[in-house]
Amino acid sequence: MTDKTLEILEAVREASISVACLLDDTDRTVSDYLNDIEHIQDQVAILEDYLGTKYHDFKTDNILVNTWLQNYRRETNG
Repeated sequence: MTDKTLEILEAVREASISVACLLDDTDRTVSDYLNDIEHIQDQVAILEDYLGTKYHDFKTDNILVNTWLQNYRRETNG
């Protein structure tokens, strides 16, 4: 298993734990929620970077995937 694969798996695990915490804890402050949401976004960004690079030339009829890939391509091409 490569270091990148481990990083991706860890990002998925951390995002999953953060979502579970958001849904489970009710005695939290708004700041606590914002910190968890920011952490989830950071983990999703790791996944987007990996998938965007891996599937940069991917072709599909799925409009949502195509839109995301087009946005990713624009961001990475300047």
